[in-house]
Amino acid sequence: MSPTTHLWWILLLFAVILAVLAAFIAYLLWSLAKRGDERSVMIRTKAMSAAFIGTVALLALETVRWTASKETGTNPLLLLVIVAFIFFAALVIYKRKYGDLG
Repeated sequence: MSPTTHLWWILLLFAVILAVLAAFIAYLLWSLAKRGDERSVMIRTKAMSAAFIGTVALLALETVRWTASKETGTNPLLLLVIVAFIFFAALVIYKRKYGDLG
C-alpha cells in the first residue's frame, strides 16, 4: 500500500469520526429544543443535570491537568463533544429507565 493510499484512509477515518461527533452535538441541540409532556421534560432535565455534573467534573480534571503540566489551553471542540456524549448517554439511560420521550 502506498503512502498516498494510507493517507486517504486516515482522512476518511477522520471524516467519519468528525461526522459522528457532529451528529452527537446536533442530537444534543435538537433534543433540548423538543417539547413534550411532563415525563419527557423530567427525562431531559435529569439528562441535563448529569451532563452538567460531568462538565463540572471534566473542567475540574482539566484544571488539575493544566496546573500540573503547565500546558496552555483546552480544546473547546473536544470539551463540547465530551459533554454532548455525556448528555446523549444520560438521555439513553433515562429513556430506558422512565420510558420513551414520545
